[in-house]
Amino acid sequence: MKFRYMIWVSMLAFAIASCAPDDTTYIVNTNVSTGSDDTDDAYYPSTPPRPGQITGGYAPEGYSLVWSDEFEQSASLAREWYFESGGRWANNEVQYYCPKGYFAATDQRTATVSDGTLKITAYKVEPSEASEGRSYISTRMNTRRGFKYGYIEMRARLPLAHGTWPAFWMLPTDGKFDVSNGGGELDIMEWVGNEPDLVWFSAHSQHVTTGTADRYTDPETGVEYPHSTSVRVESPGDWHCYGMEWTHEYVRATFDGIEYFYAPNPIPFGTDVTWWPFDKEYYIKLNLAMGGSWGGEIDPDFTSATYEIDYVRVFQKK
Repeated sequence: MKFRYMIWVSMLAFAIASCAPDDTTYIVNTNVSTGSDDTDDAYYPSTPPRPGQITGGYAPEGYSLVWSDEFEQSASLAREWYFESGGRWANNEVQYYCPKGYFAATDQRTATVSDGTLKITAYKVEPSEASEGRSYISTRMNTRRGFKYGYIEMRARLPLAHGTWPAFWMLPTDGKFDVSNGGGELDIMEWVGNEPDLVWFSAHSQHVTTGTADRYTDPETGVEYPHSTSVRVESPGDWHCYGMEWTHEYVRATFDGIEYFYAPNPIPFGTDVTWWPFDKEYYIKLNLAMGGSWGGEIDPDFTSATYEIDYVRVFQKK
């Protein structure tokens, strides 16, 4: 179940070249949420923090860049990422993911670097043995290295076509993905075609996502926070920054520097992965899914759509 705690965001100017705080003006509800069911307030909305060392981002003060892909050269795809492939995926998705971002049967590239950005493109194709009977091809790619804690940010513009499902997320490097059995998942950005004005963040753990509890409880205050929260955005097809600060004590998410999700570690002095599976290395994933149980019905006139990423950056505390 999704708990829809949102900040209502209105775009008053276009974000053109970067996500620096003075690029765009927002109208934001500035009341602090109590964490109860009867409010749509953001938890801790605030003026975006001062950008970090890299121009155009929102790294919190005290963090330094440790890794990034600025997508200036195609060689970074092979050096920094590996590609998953195949046509059988969860959530009833209907795409075939191409090895190395290339579909030889039609000579189409589903992952390319040009003009300083990564372009993940989904295409409609004739079902064939090459696509394992699927009518859509796309890309799912993962970083070759993992990270433990930090501030992770992507600047991107989303495809917006009905039925597309772009995501920017993380899974543990130890392979323990099953949330129903002590696994974890951090979904920094998800957008789906059947909810076109919402962008989602989720922090999945066994007890909170699939167990008897449905929230993260602050051990000091008793305030409860949902595991999944959305922000309402009028222009997800424009350039925006999607960020996550991840520590042992808490996880928080930001949209263009404005915080809209917060989850405290309910057991800060313990190590129970069924409650908090986030104290280990995770790797970063980028993908563009099609359809599925959440992605929604695909536009019958769909031919292609592109998820464009300017950069992915990882900062850690000095």
